[in-house]
Amino acid sequence: MKLRARVLCVVACVFLLTLPVLGQSAQVGADTNANASQKLKVEYVHYRPARWDTEHITEFESEHPNLGGLLYFYVTNTSPKPVSLRFWRYNNRDESYWLLNHFIAWHRLLDNNLDPGETTVLEVAAISRDFQSELPFMFEMVDDSWEPCVKFEGNLREDDVNVSFIHVYPDMKTIDVHVRKSGGPPIELTQVELPGLNVTNTEWRGQKLGREGQAIARLTLSEPIRPGFQLMTKINFKAGEIARTIYAHRRAFPDFFPIGTWGIDEHEQSFVSGDHVDTGVKGGSKNDAFFGGAAARFGLNAMVHTGEPVNVDMIRDLSGHPNVACWMLRDEPDWSVDPQVVLFCDTTVKAYDQTKPTFVNLCRNVKFFEYAAIADIAGHDHYCVTAPSSSKWPYTYGTRLEETAYYTSDLKYAAEPRPIWVWSQGNHDGWSERPARPVPTPEELSAQLVLNLGRGAKGILWFTYNIKMSVKYPETRESMRGWNRVMNLLRDDFLAAEPLQGPIDAPDKVDVAALVSWDKVILCVTNLDYEIDPKAYPFHPKSSVKIALQLPDWIEPKSALLVSGSGVASVPCAKREEKTELKLKKLVDGAIIVLANDPSLGSTLQKKYRTLRETENDAIPTSN
Repeated sequence: MKLRARVLCVVACVFLLTLPVLGQSAQVGADTNANASQKLKVEYVHYRPARWDTEHITEFESEHPNLGGLLYFYVTNTSPKPVSLRFWRYNNRDESYWLLNHFIAWHRLLDNNLDPGETTVLEVAAISRDFQSELPFMFEMVDDSWEPCVKFEGNLREDDVNVSFIHVYPDMKTIDVHVRKSGGPPIELTQVELPGLNVTNTEWRGQKLGREGQAIARLTLSEPIRPGFQLMTKINFKAGEIARTIYAHRRAFPDFFPIGTWGIDEHEQSFVSGDHVDTGVKGGSKNDAFFGGAAARFGLNAMVHTGEPVNVDMIRDLSGHPNVACWMLRDEPDWSVDPQVVLFCDTTVKAYDQTKPTFVNLCRNVKFFEYAAIADIAGHDHYCVTAPSSSKWPYTYGTRLEETAYYTSDLKYAAEPRPIWVWSQGNHDGWSERPARPVPTPEELSAQLVLNLGRGAKGILWFTYNIKMSVKYPETRESMRGWNRVMNLLRDDFLAAEPLQGPIDAPDKVDVAALVSWDKVILCVTNLDYEIDPKAYPFHPKSSVKIALQLPDWIEPKSALLVSGSGVASVPCAKREEKTELKLKKLVDGAIIVLANDPSLGSTLQKKYRTLRETENDAIPTSN
């Protein structure tokens, strides 16, 4: 036992020494002399209280709710010498007290060795009542002198100005920073900085915000950043004569919108790729049949399940492979795996590869705050009919389809400013909760998908895209393929857009969720006029659906388009005083409408649509 303990200690020490450095290099013009009595300065404390939908959802096993929230401490070395950090204290208690007594789920310091002027982040996922909103706190960090090098006191308060999404474009030089304001006095956004990076140009949309509103800053860098770079944003603004700053961060990767599924084995690859699916769960090695040839041939990317313990040999082998979409840490750990285990897996993966993002898939909204911020991308898989569920349903076979939207909204809030992907209900073979029809109808499937898209999903993964069920229920498969066409046409737009705040006028039992980007507003319209039924939810189609909303001042639509699986068509649209009004001729289940500044968007999308249809194959393999 003693020998084994020594071996484990040596392995742990070697592992920790190989961890990547994740701090920011010294900011140009950083004040390294300020606050001379302390070596560090706390620049900003981001506090996000744990919150999830309890009005519409009751989870099983929710007896011990999260009473804390996420805390991000942004600290800068203001001394003239390097600082080596050892641990932190909160309210005169060392970090070990909070962790070992399960008052926090996990914590992570992104860089413990800071050069003069360098900034880093301490992340704390707190779960106890000691971290509730409005409580006073005292925060300290101890360096290698074993004395506090910074002391900061304040109250835990949720800011009304936040960064909801940091969007990294494929060129790794263009960054969109989405700012959301949800209360307080009017502000004017003045500057966005990316510490350690050279920003050559900044453009704005919505720089002045009232009580509520959104803005987008588009930044251009002098040169591309490397994948895995810890991207930090510093937002400066004024509220009257008061100048303030907020921070946000994420690791940088070229963002992409996957249209995915679970199975992409050999017998499935031609079928799913022909239906515009491009991502799936798959492991292996760089010279096997998939990674060595089929992936490139069919245009398929893999969510590589890294295992627990982590399969480091597979990561080494596949590191940098162009068809690896992400490293999938775990599926549904929020049932039975401690967040510390997931964090350790995430840290291990990052020690062996920095070229691809990590991904974790969750299922319980009461636990999102304990897991979602660990990985670069978080996902969830809440289905609303003929499937097992973590929530309490009125019937064994199903619940209201809107439940999936509540989960998506909750996950997005817990994961910001990182992207989220959502497993949307497909035609899986294996569900038995509704024997009369084990897969969703086209209407049930469509409503869930559109609800998820409208709440900010940056990728859709079908669970699943099953060949056997596609043969048995061809109408469901055809609905999925039609929506794949829509998402393929608009994937970059969904990726670049964030949920738009403000009221939207719509008929009773019609849900309209709006997303806003640099030059478009996307309306995700869902018919909620249906009944829960043991055979199939009957929907009551709506006619002449009138919608009205106030658009951001940078959106002046020259195109109003209904984008569906059957094509692209114009929608009547007009400006009435301060609101933009439009009308849908008919709404069966779900619809996507794009309001764009570009008058030629319709012809562009129609051309792309024709190309998509030319690549399709109606044939379905006869078996799994």
